[in-house]
Amino acid sequence: MQDDTSAVVNEFEAEAWPLEAAADSLHQVIDGFQNGDTRPLVIGDGDQPVLVVLAIADLADFRSRIAELLGNPVDAGWLRYYLRSNFDMSSERLIELLGVDADHGLSSLASQVNVEQAAILMPDHLRRTEAGGNPLMLIGDGMMANAALLAFPAFQVLLALDGGGTTVEDDSCAHDDDDGKPTTPLEVLAERLGPISTQLVAQINAGREPGLPRYELHFEDDLVDHLHDLEAMAQKSPGSDAYEELNDLLHQFDEMRSGQAEVDDDEPDEAPYLEATDLQAALGELRDNFRSGVEDPYLIGYDGRPLAGLITFDLYEELQQVSVELDGTDEAPVLPLPQPRWENGPQVLIFEAALAVCEAVVQDIQNGEASMIFIGDEDGDPELVLAPLVWLWAYVDHLNLEGAEV
Repeated sequence: MQDDTSAVVNEFEAEAWPLEAAADSLHQVIDGFQNGDTRPLVIGDGDQPVLVVLAIADLADFRSRIAELLGNPVDAGWLRYYLRSNFDMSSERLIELLGVDADHGLSSLASQVNVEQAAILMPDHLRRTEAGGNPLMLIGDGMMANAALLAFPAFQVLLALDGGGTTVEDDSCAHDDDDGKPTTPLEVLAERLGPISTQLVAQINAGREPGLPRYELHFEDDLVDHLHDLEAMAQKSPGSDAYEELNDLLHQFDEMRSGQAEVDDDEPDEAPYLEATDLQAALGELRDNFRSGVEDPYLIGYDGRPLAGLITFDLYEELQQVSVELDGTDEAPVLPLPQPRWENGPQVLIFEAALAVCEAVVQDIQNGEASMIFIGDEDGDPELVLAPLVWLWAYVDHLNLEGAEV
């Protein structure tokens, strides 16, 4: 589902300055940055916004936030999914547009020019951007830059991560558990689905108790696709099972946006985490938990930072198949299978041997090494896998999972 910052983006589209006017006003805008006015200057080509002049402090903060997300395998995986789903952009492209170096540091990869030079160069940067290039340029008359020119798509990401970038505080997402993810009003979702959903939500609204809040919700793409299918089937067969399911789901969403949905306090919001130093002592219990039906992975790391994932071999096989189909990604190679399925694959370790080396594997992963182990059951067949979390996360989004999450 596309990011719901369209109203804010449209506002900036309407306020995009023509190139000549922007060049003439550049000095005034940058003086404003020095005096505490951090409103960006958006520059268009007559049809759409293309460039943004941003206060250097805002760019530095934006870079820092992206670098922090990329420094955690879990957050980095979410960022890749978020950018791909909402902006058709890779994290590598965003890094390039922001001038973050290959190690996710904050050193600039752009030259600095003074204000007069920037005004002269802006037409070239606009053409470069429209041709798919990176227009990043730092602007300032002294030793320190106080403004930056960057591509509008990167600025859109900043708006979305800021919750829309509006100057008015909006608490409509105060009860959204997916902080930082795009949210949508139920009425907007219904309009996008079709007339049956629109009618059902209108009926829900007519019967709502006065004064109940209408918080926006985050809808996963798979769920939206399922709702579209239900809408199509309900249009063909009013009163069918598809109609009833669609009606039930929309009522559940209404309860959730009103803060009335029942919440299972015993259900963790995130996968359970375990310090690597405790893994050896806990591995037997974790194996028993998996055997009793636990499906979520265990995250293993140091000082609260997940580095490795402990998952069932069944789940690993699904991820491995995805890795073969994709022929690897920038973040992860094609996942290996154990011997004898792969002639040169890792050996399956008996449980006692896995106990002895499990923490060493996590230490290797912390040091940037491609370390993993397959843990066998009593018959010697692979049962569990301990592997770099970034490898596993690189393929999770591509799994064809049943159901969806709100």
